[in-house]
Amino acid sequence: MIKTYSLNQKVVHCREGLCVIFSETTINGNEYFVVKSTTGSGENIYVLKTKTENIIRPLMSVEEAKEIIKYMNSVEAEFINNTKQRRDIYKRKLGSGNVMDLAYLAKQLFLFHYLNAKGTVVKLGPTDIEMLQNADKILFDEMSLVFNINNDEIKPFLIKKYNLIY
Repeated sequence: MIKTYSLNQKVVHCREGLCVIFSETTINGNEYFVVKSTTGSGENIYVLKTKTENIIRPLMSVEEAKEIIKYMNSVEAEFINNTKQRRDIYKRKLGSGNVMDLAYLAKQLFLFHYLNAKGTVVKLGPTDIEMLQNADKILFDEMSLVFNINNDEIKPFLIKKYNLIY
C-alpha cells in the first residue's frame, strides 16, 4: 500500500531524521519520493513509493508524542554486556523507523549518563554512544517540531510540562 505524502511535507527518515519531501520522480518505471534532510548534507534521498513503510513516516501528533513520553518514563536501563549483541540491537532499533524504538534508545542514553554520574559504571563504546545520540537527536528534533519549541528548549519543556524523566 502506498502511503499518501505531499510535496513540502516534513517526514522522518529512518536514518537521516527530519526530512522534507521536495519532489517526486520516476526512474526505470518506478515512482520515488525525493526527500532531503533538514539537518544533513542536503543530498537527495530517493524513497521508492511502494516501499515507504519503515523508511519514512509522517511526523507524530501531539497525542502520540505524549504517549511516547509516558513510554519513555517506563523504560529501564538495559545494557547488554555482549558488545556485538548490544550493537545489533541498537542498529536494528535505530533503523526500524519506529518512534518507540527511538524513544527506547534515547532513554538508554539518558540512563547511561545518569548511572555513570551516580557512580554506577556502565561501559559503552563510542559506536554505541553514537547510535544512542543519533536516536536522541532524531526523536527530540521531531518533538521540537510537534510542540513548536526550539530544539535547545524541548527537553526542559517536556520535563516541566509533561514530567518526562530525562
